[in-house]
Amino acid sequence: MNGIPDDVFNFQFENVQPAYGRNETWLCQIRSVNGGEATLQVFRNEGSEHAEEICLRENEAAIQGADRYEITWYMSWSSCERCAPQIITFVEQHPNVKLNIFVSRLYYQDSEPHREGLRALSQHERIGLKVMTLADFQDCFDRFVEFKPWGKLEEDSYLHAEKLKAITGAGPRLAF
Repeated sequence: MNGIPDDVFNFQFENVQPAYGRNETWLCQIRSVNGGEATLQVFRNEGSEHAEEICLRENEAAIQGADRYEITWYMSWSSCERCAPQIITFVEQHPNVKLNIFVSRLYYQDSEPHREGLRALSQHERIGLKVMTLADFQDCFDRFVEFKPWGKLEEDSYLHAEKLKAITGAGPRLAF
């Protein structure tokens, strides 16, 4: 699948808080090999398996040899305490991979285990972690969905970015 229906995207990625009824993670991935043409994919939770886990499994099968991979994720929620270590392990097992993660909202931002996962992701040299800004949403929109930004997008992005900065102790940093 290369896209998301616009009504689903609007509901799942809207960066409101509280985010009632948004009980799954959607992940839009851009994977490029050696700076060439990009492959677009969309993942979401399936049963008890998280979107990140499904995506990592797909990437494990796709990544070959010494090719250089740049992967970008646009996520409706930041990763949980279960997925953050799996993401780090995946990147560490593939020295030819760099990953940038853009999130619409922070998942259970007051839970210390989730905060630890975000800190660990943000400190890895080949993983970038950032709350989506209007420009990031626009890049995602252009690739995955036809969309018009909602009213408080920029204000809500700023609030989430400040919370992430408080958790990680650093501003946004990208891997590539």
